Amino acid sequence: MIGYLALCDLHWKITKVIRSIPVSLAEPGQDAREIFADREVLDRLLEQDTEQMVSARRQLRGKEHLSVFVTVKPVREQVLLSVYDMENADWLPRMAELQLSALDELASLGTGPYGESYFEIQKVNNRLINSQRALAKANVLLKETLEEMRRAENTIEILKRDPVTNLLTEKIFYERAQVMLEENPGQAFDIIAVDIERFKIINDAFGTAAGNQLLSDLSVCLLDIRVDEKSLFARIRADLFAVLVPREEGVYGRLEHSLNCFLKNYPLPMRLTVKIGVYQIEERDIPVERMCDRAFIAAGSIKGMYAEKIVFYNNAMREKMLFEQKILDTMVEALEQGQFQIHLQPKVRVNTEEVVGAEALVRWEHPELGLLSPADFLPVFERNGFIYSLDLYVWHKVCSAMQRWRQMGGADIPVAVNVSRMDIYHGDLPSLFTELVKDYGLEPKNLHLEITESAYISDSRQLLLVVEQLRKTGFVVEMDDFGSGYSSLNMLSELPVDVLKLDLKFLRTGTDAGRRHRIMQAVIDLAHTLHLLVIAEGVETKEESLLLEEMGCQYAQGYYYGRPVPENEFEKRFLHLECQKKEY
Repeated sequence: MIGYLALCDLHWKITKVIRSIPVSLAEPGQDAREIFADREVLDRLLEQDTEQMVSARRQLRGKEHLSVFVTVKPVREQVLLSVYDMENADWLPRMAELQLSALDELASLGTGPYGESYFEIQKVNNRLINSQRALAKANVLLKETLEEMRRAENTIEILKRDPVTNLLTEKIFYERAQVMLEENPGQAFDIIAVDIERFKIINDAFGTAAGNQLLSDLSVCLLDIRVDEKSLFARIRADLFAVLVPREEGVYGRLEHSLNCFLKNYPLPMRLTVKIGVYQIEERDIPVERMCDRAFIAAGSIKGMYAEKIVFYNNAMREKMLFEQKILDTMVEALEQGQFQIHLQPKVRVNTEEVVGAEALVRWEHPELGLLSPADFLPVFERNGFIYSLDLYVWHKVCSAMQRWRQMGGADIPVAVNVSRMDIYHGDLPSLFTELVKDYGLEPKNLHLEITESAYISDSRQLLLVVEQLRKTGFVVEMDDFGSGYSSLNMLSELPVDVLKLDLKFLRTGTDAGRRHRIMQAVIDLAHTLHLLVIAEGVETKEESLLLEEMGCQYAQGYYYGRPVPENEFEKRFLHLECQKKEY
């Protein structure tokens, strides 16, 4: 604040300082013109009106950056000089004191409260007070507006952040990553995908709160690899994270070390595994979403591999991705056009090698890709849900084939079809199968239903309800791939099945063949104790067939007895046998 009042003679010599803020502005005896950068300003102001107050805004001497208001008022043989400036409304009381001092001084000079000078100064004082009030109101409104803007910005920023980890959301990450790449065309960047294996089990076993805490803690661990302000971190969805970092030597070693320490010491009573996929950005003309997809494809390629923790995206993964996309693009038309073919593999009685049944397997005669095996497309269909449509197609084709065999007087043998874990969630499955065999003039026992262990692990309660209803209506339920996973004994104790299918690959792995033979014998004996039939699959040699017979395994299938063949070939090769009444 500057507030200076002084009386000067007509030659601008200061005769009395009434008030000075700051005190060093000018002293009595000095020439008042020395206060200003423009010495002639006071003379020009006084020349404008020798009776009234005259004001102007001028710069102080030596402080060219600072301008002030200057007011002069002739008072008899003297001049009242006022220099003032105020930037803050808090200074208003002191400015008012300054004006009152001027009134008192004028009164002592014979210009009382009713004189002309009093009213002039009062007008100036009122204008000053009104302007300061308006300024104070404007300051209050400005503060409120700025506070509202700050709150709005905070709200917008919160919406851009994942509430669990405080990392960027998927959409904002894509947008900011795109801008970052465009603004730094000469900088090499990588996208890192981080995926927690079997995260769903953590939520199921320990609760959502524990799962969220793991996500939050992992996000803090990931922030340790920040390179600079160009690094971006996001939680894409569920347990998937994405990071954009400038390419730098050693960053992946730090990341792996940091994650190893984090996972080793994390306070959950289970082994945690994180897979890392890296896409080194070379093609900048593709969307960031696709870049992230490539990183996640890389991470997904090492799931289930204990020793593999980090992998870089390569062309082979790209080819696999394009191959799967071709499958996805053509699957609906392929089903409509009948490109999926049913192949049948015989099941035989071990001691006589008589055909007693068959297993239906699906092949895809793709017009561009050629004959595709189930391993090429079934995992893709299981992930996107198309597996149910394909299974339904297979069920109808198999029932149609068995109906035709009956009409031709051929063998009345049962055929097993696959029931995937996705199928058990589609409507009333027992009713669907009941109507299916009825429509084709078959009996439930003619259609065997193979269920894999993965269906049990996904939802044991739902599967148990479905299997119980299916068996009540007369369908035969087979447990496929028994012993290939970790829950088969538990599955066997709870799930009421009729047949166990054992894969002979079990006997070919490892070095202690005798030990494995004893285990196989124990499983067969256990099945017989539970009144279950046992089918050994994957039999390739005469020696294996003899071993099974010695172990008391009654039924088998495999290349030794016959490979999967199309329907018409199966009919020619196997249905002429006298096996109409040889059920298992």
